[in-house]
Amino acid sequence: MFDSNCQNCSKSVRETVSKSALWLSQSYVPSLLNKERLSLNFGASLLGRNNLIPNISSTFKITENLSLTSKLYTFTYKKTTPQILGFGFNYYLNKSSNYNWIFCLQKVDMKGLKDYRQSVVALSLIRKLRVKTFELLFGLGSNFNKQKLYVIYDKTLENMENQINYIDIGILKKNKYLDINFHIISNFDIQIISIMLKKNIF
Repeated sequence: MFDSNCQNCSKSVRETVSKSALWLSQSYVPSLLNKERLSLNFGASLLGRNNLIPNISSTFKITENLSLTSKLYTFTYKKTTPQILGFGFNYYLNKSSNYNWIFCLQKVDMKGLKDYRQSVVALSLIRKLRVKTFELLFGLGSNFNKQKLYVIYDKTLENMENQINYIDIGILKKNKYLDINFHIISNFDIQIISIMLKKNIF
């Protein structure tokens, strides 16, 4: 949410909506070693100092190289109840290269905050490499985000639109019961660190 005591309010607003847009853009690519069709991801992201935000998503494997993704959950944050609703897909390119290139596209909305609501369309191209028992992921992405502000400060507009280009880096460790994913998404001004656990359902 916005800082009610900010000295440079227009800058504070831009930083806040950029952080949440970047956070909503995170893609979770399951291990290709998994044979299960449905999996659940749960964990948390650090958005600046003392801002630990829950992350929940699911992945449903349609074909060998296509998975549907979804984010549908709510949580309590500073006396508000944000609702996250998103859908997308991961498409694994080029079978001859063992599907090590993944194209991700998702549309995610966030509502329920007292200061603003937000809609994000994010796309990214990710490269995956296997190193012993780890899978390394790195790629580039871009999101197109729109905000409707409920609190208007000097030099801010009620409706804002922006594009953020970012890098996406992850380390995935597959285990017998839970996969562990350490994830960083950054546009160099903002860094968001996440730790996710992945449970295969069936």
